[in-house]
Amino acid sequence: MAKSTKKGFTLIELIVVIAIIGVLAAILVPSMLGYVKRSKRTADISSAKNIHDAVMQILADGEEPAESFGANNTVKHNVTVKSDGKNDTYTLVVVCSKDGASNNGGNHSTWSGGSNEAKEFQDALNNFMGTGKAPVKFQKSSSGKKLNRWYICYRDPDPIDVEIWVGDGTTNTPMYRLWPYTDPDFK
Repeated sequence: MAKSTKKGFTLIELIVVIAIIGVLAAILVPSMLGYVKRSKRTADISSAKNIHDAVMQILADGEEPAESFGANNTVKHNVTVKSDGKNDTYTLVVVCSKDGASNNGGNHSTWSGGSNEAKEFQDALNNFMGTGKAPVKFQKSSSGKKLNRWYICYRDPDPIDVEIWVGDGTTNTPMYRLWPYTDPDFK
C-alpha cells in the first residue's frame, strides 16, 4: 500500500507569517496616515495660493472691484500668528468667505458674507473663479474644531495685504493663515 503524504504549512509557520504581517502593518499604517495628512495640508495650501492669485488678478484688473474690496468691511478679528519665531499680532479684516465643506452638496458655493460695498468684488471673484465647490481637505484643527470655510482677508489698514485663511464656519472665525505665509500650527 502506498503512503500518501500531503505537504502544507505547519501551524508554527502560519503564526510566524501572520506575526510578520502584523509588524509590517504596525509600521506602515501610521506612516501612510501621516502621508495622507501631509497631502491634504499641501492641497489646501495650493488652493489658498490659487484663491490669492485670483484675488490679486481681480484687484489689478478692475478699479471698481478693487475699491469694493476694501470698502466698509466691519468683520474684524485680532489674530496672533507666528512669524520668524516671534508672535505677530494684528487686526484681520474679513472681506468674504466661502463654504469649504466637502459634503455640502453644492450649497453656499459662492463667495459672500462681506459688507454690501464688497458685493462688487465678490461678484467679480465668483465670475472669475466660478461657483463650484472648493473643499477644505484638511478638516480638523489641532483643537479638534472642524475646518470648513475659506476666508479672504487683509491686514488692517492695508487692503492690498491680502491673506487667505481657513477656519470654523459655525463661529465664522478664521483660524489658520494659509497664504502667503502658512501658519506653522496648520498641521
